[in-house]
Amino acid sequence: MGLFKSKEERQIERTILIRKTLGMFAGQIKKLKVQEDGYLASARQAKQAGAPQQVALAKKALKATMVQRRRLNHQMLTLKIATQMKDQAEAHAQFAKALSGVSKSIAEMFGSVDMTATQKDFELAMGKARNMEERVDMFLSCSNESIFGEVDEAGELVSDTEIDKLLDFEAAADNETADADIEAGLKEIQSELAKE
Repeated sequence: MGLFKSKEERQIERTILIRKTLGMFAGQIKKLKVQEDGYLASARQAKQAGAPQQVALAKKALKATMVQRRRLNHQMLTLKIATQMKDQAEAHAQFAKALSGVSKSIAEMFGSVDMTATQKDFELAMGKARNMEERVDMFLSCSNESIFGEVDEAGELVSDTEIDKLLDFEAAADNETADADIEAGLKEIQSELAKE
């Protein structure tokens, strides 16, 4: 492994160390609990045997073991809580970094856009478009009769009535084609049935 570690590698190592420590604490707490049960059983046996010194010794060892287990349990809980707080802090830091990135992107976007120039260009383009539209209308009105033929009273080359007639004709033609297709399909089915 290289001499210099990345931030991610150091974070992974810290996470592994925390997990190992928590595992070690859990294992040690379990061993201490087994020892407590052993000291408690020894104290009961000593009491039944009428050996007060051994009862006192077992009680002293039981008390010391219980204190050690509780301290270790407190340390483990402290480490768990600190780990949770670290995770929360990392989440907040990630949120802050993401928010900072979004803020910079927005600032760069608006910094690169000159709204005054954009509005000026837009208004100029719209004026040119209106001017061009007027020129095309004038050209069409002057050359309608000579190039495109006659127009109706509303000044339209194609009327809505004409379009409606075309649509009705197309619909009727489609119906006739569909009827012919159905008839051909029925004849084909009848001929297949006749073969059987």
